[in-house]
Amino acid sequence: MASGATGRGPWWPGEANDAAAAAAFLPRLLQQPAHAVADFQRQQQAHEQLQHLQQQQLQQLQQQQLQQQQLEQLRLQQQHRPRTVAWQPSGSTDDEPNSAYYEAQAKIEVTAHCRPKEEIFQAFKEAIRMRPVLSAKHRELLANTVKGLVTDRQVSYQMVSAMGAAMKAAAAAWSAAGEKGAAAAVQLAAAAAAAALTAAGVSPQEAGQLAADTALTRGVGAARNLVLQHKVQQQRQQNAAAAAAALERAQAAAAAAAAADRDDSSSSGTEESSGDLFGSSGADSSSSSSSSSSGIAPDSAAALSRGVPIPQQLMEAAAAAELLPFAAYFQKRIEFFLKQLIKEVQDLSRKIHRVVKAMLLPNADSTEAKVFYLQLDADVARYAAQIATDGEEVEEFRKMSLELYRTALSLLQQNQKEINEAEEQSQTDIEDQVPLSLKMGLVLNYAVLLHDEPDGAEQAINALAAQFREAVENVVHISDTEESRRVVMVMSLLRGNVEAWCAEANRKDATKLLGLDGSAALLM
Repeated sequence: MASGATGRGPWWPGEANDAAAAAAFLPRLLQQPAHAVADFQRQQQAHEQLQHLQQQQLQQLQQQQLQQQQLEQLRLQQQHRPRTVAWQPSGSTDDEPNSAYYEAQAKIEVTAHCRPKEEIFQAFKEAIRMRPVLSAKHRELLANTVKGLVTDRQVSYQMVSAMGAAMKAAAAAWSAAGEKGAAAAVQLAAAAAAAALTAAGVSPQEAGQLAADTALTRGVGAARNLVLQHKVQQQRQQNAAAAAAALERAQAAAAAAAAADRDDSSSSGTEESSGDLFGSSGADSSSSSSSSSSGIAPDSAAALSRGVPIPQQLMEAAAAAELLPFAAYFQKRIEFFLKQLIKEVQDLSRKIHRVVKAMLLPNADSTEAKVFYLQLDADVARYAAQIATDGEEVEEFRKMSLELYRTALSLLQQNQKEINEAEEQSQTDIEDQVPLSLKMGLVLNYAVLLHDEPDGAEQAINALAAQFREAVENVVHISDTEESRRVVMVMSLLRGNVEAWCAEANRKDATKLLGLDGSAALLM
């Protein structure tokens, strides 16, 4: 035993902590009396407890140091955040109270690039609760986010509605073929043909009966060719309608030319002929006639999809062998899902209305911001009215949208009146001006809603035509490149709607209404 161990018991761990010393000590330990062994065990336990306590104290100390470092880093970040945010107001001196607002603004910037629209909208709500004032950039982002949320649900509604129609047609064909004792392969072929037929514009009931009869009487191959035959027939009808429209335009042109020859005043005759022979008007009339004569059933998948491409997977699922025996159950599930989509759009419209009315509109710092918020609110309400199926809900959102559009138009009229008064007083620094593109977009969306009102088509046409003529007069004076691009883009939409709506009403004066019967036509 080492000399330092005399009188301290048989063995102290700190003095014999290597394997060789322990191995040499064990034989002597066995020769010690019992009380010596007990003393050794108590000393060993006390030493282990002391080591464990020291380790706990060391861990607690390390945790405290780590927490202090984290708190210090957070304090430094809070101090420096306002000075590093690019969109911080230049005149802001009270930085610390605004740090939460800047953090919410930063969250908007981050989520806008890499997160779903739902998270972007949530970030906007948090920022608006802190400070209900948005920059022009963030107003545009908010509108795009909200309209994107609505569009996603509208597209889903149209695709699922089309799938429901395809499933209805497939189930009708499958049941009709099964009732007549057809084989399983014939039933499936009839179901697939019926789903494809309703996607081409045939009503589900008619498609189901036609597909079942064809599969039973003429075979599976004939059933598969039904869609191709229907499309050929549709094309022939469209060609015939286009030829009839072209003949009608030629006869009208000949009549106008004959009237011009007989009339002493050729100027009026020339003006009338110009309005009738304008290419775009004739083309829209032709397309309108062909679409009306194409025979697309309103309850078909083609009509319910409203131009949205139907994924092939949905069409295959609608006619799947595993699904057809339970078609009634899945039809109910589709109806439930469609109601959920309608409810989501309506809830979103009500949320936007509350936020605009209670927070954004009272704190708007310009007429442009007020008009923007009112138009956003009106647009979403119009979307909710379009997708709703209950008559009371349609009326609720339609009235809300009309009222909001008219309030925004009243603000524009008041703003224009103030601008005119300022110009009369020779004031050149007029700050509260509304961009022309915003005004044009407001009138366009209002006219779309007005066009669906009873006796509102003529008002909608006149409103768009007047706005188009105003844009033609002012577009050449716009110096901002982005604003000019937007104005020209909206002008094309205004013109297209006026010409299409005039064609629907069998009016021949679209060119004259737009003011394109003279030199102004060269601008377009």
